[in-house]
Amino acid sequence: MQHLHGKKGKAVVHIGAVDAPVTIDEINACIEECLAVKQSELHVLGWEWEMGLANLMVEEAKRRGVKLLLLNIPREVMEQQAVDKGDIRFFEVAHLEVEIKQEKGRKVAVALKDFAFPYADLIPDEVRSKIKKWSDYIDYWAVDWDFQNDTFMNGWVAYRTRKERKLPLSSDPHVYDKPGKYTIMVKVVDIFGNDTSQVFETELK
Repeated sequence: MQHLHGKKGKAVVHIGAVDAPVTIDEINACIEECLAVKQSELHVLGWEWEMGLANLMVEEAKRRGVKLLLLNIPREVMEQQAVDKGDIRFFEVAHLEVEIKQEKGRKVAVALKDFAFPYADLIPDEVRSKIKKWSDYIDYWAVDWDFQNDTFMNGWVAYRTRKERKLPLSSDPHVYDKPGKYTIMVKVVDIFGNDTSQVFETELK
């Protein structure tokens, strides 16, 4: 793993390993190093990311006084021709805004509120002209109601079909059998086929 401690403006830069996803523990360690050297901005470049990392770590870094920017390393960096042409572009990791709605009887529903789509300027003009709102970038989304930090389990799914282009932005309610703290993972697949997953905590009495 290459780890750069240099200033890019006022930022510490960390580059994740080629053969492993950037983890929450890895970013926590980088935040600690930023605080130790009194830097207020951290740029993390990664090929892949631990599921649920983006929203969680950006908020955690902000709470600790560090501005965190997560950037995808494009596959084009492996192509010498693209490098020579200067066609390499780094895009921020997409992230979700979600509302967790609790109802009586330990019922919980999930509603998508926003989706930050970093690749909008790569979309052809004829396609972009048809996109009116942030949800148009989403092809499919699903919810794991009790994520156990392993395999994602589809507990509820919504997707577009050729005949039905509308996409519901609120899930059906899910009823939990027991009170307690639960981790809900929401997975979104965008129109480019990219997967964005984030985790959200909820507590039921």
